[in-house]
This record gives sequence, C-alpha cells and structure tokens, in this order.
Amino acid sequence: MPKSQLTLRLDDDILDKLKVIADKERRSINSQYEYFLAKAIERYEAENGTIDAES
Repeated sequence: MPKSQLTLRLDDDILDKLKVIADKERRSINSQYEYFLAKAIERYEAENGTIDAES
C-alpha cells in the first residue's frame, strides 16, 4: 500500500508519551502512531460500519 506524508502538530506531552510507548513496543514513533490510528479506525468501524474511503 502506498504511503502518504503529512505534517502533524502534537502537544509536547503527547509526543513524549508516544515516544515512551513506541520504545516499549520496539516500534518507531511513526509505526506506533500508524498502529494507534489503525486501531482507532478498527474500533470506529466496529461501532459505525465499514468506511468506504474510495468515495
């Protein structure tokens, strides 16, 4: 799957915590963020139905 780049602004506290979690999970910060987003989308779709991103 092709990947897109985006600029993201985060509170320093959130970024610091993300770094700690990523380190504990042995992931890069980017991979950890992508993992969290994928899980959030899965949860959303479980509650609201599948998202048709092609529309």
